[in-house]
Amino acid sequence: MVKKKVLVFHSQYADLYRELLENGVPEAALFVCRNPEEVEKWSPDVEIAFVPRNFPQGLFKKMPRLKWVQVMAAGVENFIENAGQFKNIPVCRIVGTFGKYMVEYVLAYILYLNQDITRVLKAQGEKRWDPFLVEFIHKKTIGIMGLGTIGSFVAEKAKGMGLRVITWDMVHREIPVVDHQYKADQMKEFLGEADYVLLTLPATPQTTNMIDQSVFKAMRKTAYLINICRGAVVDEPALVEALKGKEIAGAILDVVKEEPLPPQSELWDCPNLILSPHLSGPSLPEDMVEVFKENFRRYVHKEPLLGQIHFDRGF
Repeated sequence: MVKKKVLVFHSQYADLYRELLENGVPEAALFVCRNPEEVEKWSPDVEIAFVPRNFPQGLFKKMPRLKWVQVMAAGVENFIENAGQFKNIPVCRIVGTFGKYMVEYVLAYILYLNQDITRVLKAQGEKRWDPFLVEFIHKKTIGIMGLGTIGSFVAEKAKGMGLRVITWDMVHREIPVVDHQYKADQMKEFLGEADYVLLTLPATPQTTNMIDQSVFKAMRKTAYLINICRGAVVDEPALVEALKGKEIAGAILDVVKEEPLPPQSELWDCPNLILSPHLSGPSLPEDMVEVFKENFRRYVHKEPLLGQIHFDRGF
């Protein structure tokens, strides 16, 4: 069999990707690149591109033989915005990989809040004995907005930890572990039930700034917002006002609109806000290559590809 020419781009882990792919996909002729200049050198001949989500979109125009793109990420906004150049080229995102990491992030912070670890550390630093009654997750409700692959995975694990699980989505899905699913027109009722509102929505024109002032007003004053999906879905000025006005108890953001977050952002100093630098769902090379291996097999055998983007839906 003639080897398929595959362009692999990663500025940091190029050597690791080469090693994993040489061992895992020997049928591929690899062109591993670290920078755009190397990409341009090999672009005219490649049939397949295996690239991160921030890959320079203009470089695809220099790949006249391109037939398939595999993105090393779940979020593919840059590709959606440039849909025109992929008219007859399937573009696939990573699905089914990140849930196991993201659920650890979510449960870690829920436990952190319930155990009031901030208070414990403060008392320790002050050498002060401060016994108190902690809160327990089996008495709490997590509300998951967006019941895709990641949201469904979190729902299952959260239920196993004892949380009551409710969900809201624009499309109804049957998930046995969910205690109650709210319909698209029942967002206000959904928000009023949740102690933790978890965002696992895709970034689309319909979800941009969806989490706005009306959402914060509908949430419980004791509730927390947790965002592990995309910064675009949250109206950040509205969130700042809600936190300053104590409309909600707090927020945990792993994603923001502008990354890295600039020093002048109000979010840094916002009360009752925890910021982390987009680390809940890492794109580990070994995971990305496993998905690529399966899709490469499907591509060669002309089978449906996993995670193919529906450009009309925005994800």
